[in-house]
Amino acid sequence: MRISMITWEYPPIMVGGLSVHCKGLAEALVRAGHNVDIITVGYDLLEHENINGVNIYRVKPISHGNFLTWAMFMATALEKKLGNLGIQNYDVVHCHDWMTSFVGANVKSLSKVPYVQSVHSTEVGRCGGINSEDSRAINDSEWFSNYESNQIITVSHAIKNEICSAFNVPFEKVNVIYNGINPYEFNINANDYEKYDFRRHLGILDHEKMILYVGRLAYQKGVEYLIHGFQKLLYGHPDSKLVIAGDGNMQNYLEHISWKLGCRDRVIFLGFKNGDLLKKLYKYADVCVIPSIYEPFGIVALEAMASGTPVVSSDIGGLSEIISHEYNGVKVYPKNPDSIAWGIDKVLSDYGFKEWIVKNAKNDSYTKYSWDTIAKETVQVYKKAIDMMNR
Repeated sequence: MRISMITWEYPPIMVGGLSVHCKGLAEALVRAGHNVDIITVGYDLLEHENINGVNIYRVKPISHGNFLTWAMFMATALEKKLGNLGIQNYDVVHCHDWMTSFVGANVKSLSKVPYVQSVHSTEVGRCGGINSEDSRAINDSEWFSNYESNQIITVSHAIKNEICSAFNVPFEKVNVIYNGINPYEFNINANDYEKYDFRRHLGILDHEKMILYVGRLAYQKGVEYLIHGFQKLLYGHPDSKLVIAGDGNMQNYLEHISWKLGCRDRVIFLGFKNGDLLKKLYKYADVCVIPSIYEPFGIVALEAMASGTPVVSSDIGGLSEIISHEYNGVKVYPKNPDSIAWGIDKVLSDYGFKEWIVKNAKNDSYTKYSWDTIAKETVQVYKKAIDMMNR
């Protein structure tokens, strides 16, 4: 099967989990014997290259300060590139998120090529509601993508239920396929010398506990509630430090909260990290906390699980489907600092319990969430979309 995958981010461009998702899926599809062309954005990158068997084509849309306007320019550039490559050469076009949905809808209507839409989140969930004219337009674009596509893929049952309810999408049109990882990539070898040397460079002393957050510093990630919970945790675990690996528009606000709570000296803001450094952060942390108030899936949870690091996560969205409470992690109430502090304390205070959930989590990361399994499930959705177009 020849597949065109349309995405606005692909490594080395990494804004969120979408980039990692597309790379993992594309490479697994190639391993399964399919031909995959990625069409994406890259102003300062090569216009075409082949990485791990995946053809990557990059466009340079007209720049604009308004994201919604830029997205329209981007969609036009992506569609032109698809046309130049030969739309009829593809068996299916697979679009990710609303920004690329215009490409899929036009291709389906003009060239009768099947269009599959992946929904990774919604505007309402990301922003906590519709708060502006642009936000309303994005929400309407999401409805449009769900209506126009032949088949839909969501990363969790939570998102499936959300779009079926909000956009009146037929239940049978939506296929749930979880995100995945290559778990062996996070199973790095390490000894105590390397661990403590790495942590000292972060500013963490040998006797201190390292609590890790990985992700964007945005409203839906709930980091402010983690900081409040961390301040409460310090009463019982004064030898702890919170490491925040990520960037975003809330960093100044979060730093202000840390100062206000009197724990700024124990909170380390690292900025965005990936690659080997991110894997070491997971490996050497004592616990990874995911305090999201909206989370369609939660790939950070899988990465931490594969690394052998215990996970404390909000009982919400896709995280609720990944984490089994007190089996492969600990669930806590979202927006509840007391609950977050309780969850972290439970892991830090009981070594036997920590080892139990780590063992189960690592097993799950290898058996349930491999990209090769996910690629096979995705191909079945492609076949359903092709069948619909041929009726």
